[in-house]
Amino acid sequence: MNDKTTYHRWAGVLLGILLNGSAHFLSGKRSTGVKWFFGLYILGLIGIALIATPGTATYVLGLTFLLASFVLWLVMLKQSYRPIQRIGFLGWLAVIVLAVVINSGADYLVRQFILPFKMPSGSMQPTIHGIHADAIGNPSIAQRLISGQRYLEIKAENSGVLSGPRPFCETPARWTYTVGPRSYELPRFAPPLKQPGEQVSAGDVLWSGVITGGDHLFVERLSYRFGNPKRGDVVVFKTDGIDGARSGSFFIKRITGLPGECIRIDPPHLIVNDQKVMEPEIFNIISSKTNGYSGFLLALDGQGIKTKLATTNDVITLGENEYFVTGDNSLNSLDCRYFDPVPRKNIIGKVTRIYYPFTRINKLK
Repeated sequence: MNDKTTYHRWAGVLLGILLNGSAHFLSGKRSTGVKWFFGLYILGLIGIALIATPGTATYVLGLTFLLASFVLWLVMLKQSYRPIQRIGFLGWLAVIVLAVVINSGADYLVRQFILPFKMPSGSMQPTIHGIHADAIGNPSIAQRLISGQRYLEIKAENSGVLSGPRPFCETPARWTYTVGPRSYELPRFAPPLKQPGEQVSAGDVLWSGVITGGDHLFVERLSYRFGNPKRGDVVVFKTDGIDGARSGSFFIKRITGLPGECIRIDPPHLIVNDQKVMEPEIFNIISSKTNGYSGFLLALDGQGIKTKLATTNDVITLGENEYFVTGDNSLNSLDCRYFDPVPRKNIIGKVTRIYYPFTRINKLK
């Protein structure tokens, strides 16, 4: 029961949604409110950290912690259904500001250790999948949830002659075709139903099928605060200041050359200081040209961009704090074969986990 000095019990639930434990705190249960706040925050943080750690057991344990955090959050909200002393306009404003500041601060803190990324292109396939066309048909609800698939149909909105596609460096995840003045983006390696140069009428289906979204990744930042990247690490880096790479972007590539080394390519091998690189094991797998890998290939001319390693005699010598990076898919990767080495300061963190789609959680090599 409420009176003029207290709010209806639902106000307590609203306060709990805004800030964990705030209803308990304002109703006089201050220690309980503080425990709810820190307890839920710590549980969630542990869950995210475990999910970002490689391995099936840590993934399951991390999901368990997050589920427990959600269940306890519901319990906290149920207990927040209580009379709260009226705090007035300034009190509500203070709670809202505090909630924004604390939640923003918590999010900022988490992002200093773990970042989520999504892979848009096929430059790291088959290690990491980008957006790609899988099959013809309409996926079930279960397939949509588990595998991240969706059905896509692209129709021409106008009549004209089909032309395209544009070079890979302009559209890393999709092909771009045009019909008259309009452009249409098709999934990469998904050929249109009409041939370039063929007349298309408004309403014609250019392509239809099942699209699988790119892998969702966790990037761990803590280890690089205390040490340097190692050969074989899959990293995320920003392209600002790197000649030959489009500025303002984030790329996901594999570290293949370390500071001070001399790099060249003798297909299908990567050569470092005149020695074939066979370790870690992923380099042997890539060089073997099996399981979908094409080996280390020379840069391709004719793409409208500069090349660094276009012949077997071309050599790149890395300076201090410079790293050579390549995509695992040499046929479809804009990397240090085309742009300058990556400065150490540009490397954000190490990719440790594919966390979605669920069918791909242990596929990172």
